[in-house]
Amino acid sequence: MDVQGLLGPNRPLPVQVRHVGGESTGSFLRRLARGNGLGLAAFLERVGHGKASTDPAQVEKYPQYTEMYVNAPGREYLSVLTGRSVDLLQRALPSLAEHRLLPEGGDAVWQWPWEADGGHLVPWCALCGHGRGVSEPVWLMSVDSWQVCLRHLRWTDDSRSTDPAHVGLSALPECVQAHRERLRLERRFGPAGEELFADACQVLYRWWAYAPDSLVWVQRAWTAGLEARAARAVPLVVLPEAAELAWLMLRFEQAGRRTAQDRARWLVRVQHQADVWAVDFAAGRDALLQWLERHSRSASVRSASGRGCRRRVVLAVRHNRIASRVGSLRERSCMPTD
Repeated sequence: MDVQGLLGPNRPLPVQVRHVGGESTGSFLRRLARGNGLGLAAFLERVGHGKASTDPAQVEKYPQYTEMYVNAPGREYLSVLTGRSVDLLQRALPSLAEHRLLPEGGDAVWQWPWEADGGHLVPWCALCGHGRGVSEPVWLMSVDSWQVCLRHLRWTDDSRSTDPAHVGLSALPECVQAHRERLRLERRFGPAGEELFADACQVLYRWWAYAPDSLVWVQRAWTAGLEARAARAVPLVVLPEAAELAWLMLRFEQAGRRTAQDRARWLVRVQHQADVWAVDFAAGRDALLQWLERHSRSASVRSASGRGCRRRVVLAVRHNRIASRVGSLRERSCMPTD
């Protein structure tokens, strides 16, 4: 009788691997299995049993396509096999959070749906990995479809294309600065800063759709080694304009003035900025008007700031149509997604 199959593992695996904060469970277990000379299917026999959406060999070969989910007993098995507490595993692997567990059952269960729940599988910067002694590819569960490594100036995303596997940003300093501006906005203004950046991104994505051949965006795509009209290129090539637009949106919110003249003056200001960007203002006008329509009435709470504390900005009432307070850029924006 297979006692381990009934009672679960009773000791850690002989070889352990370093966990990476934010890593997908599938990525971590794939590395753990390989470190112990096991294929993923053989490893999962020690974790539990359940229905998979595809052949384990395919999941092992293509970890960027799917995430692994477990139920509570499966999570306990992982705790034993890794010699780490459940709390530590939850902090490192987002998909082990309580709300992402599979339904409770008597046995440990694993599943790997093709659609990851609540995130995107984005490769971790390989240079960061080498610096921490992790030589295998690591896939992060990211709320957004892309990430920037400021230490090594690399852009990675959830594209299934590996050409290129990452984008070096040394030749795109404006994109590096834009990412820093995003972090500054979010650090200083908290959720309001995050949501305004999300709004700015959604506006710019639609702006790009009407003017994909704008020279500044085409040149950035080529510099990045991407096709100018590829959807993969869009978040990167519009990032500098999105960061600047987010700050313009913030100033509009802080002013608290919502008359037709105020909105018209703000549009003129954005138009002047579009001239600086060398981007056709008319292509983005409708998206900007939709954003203004959702911000036509200011919130009744007065903004406050104080030395040493995060500045408080309460966004316009109608902005609260956003889908999620903690989701991706798309979900955190009040802009329509159709």
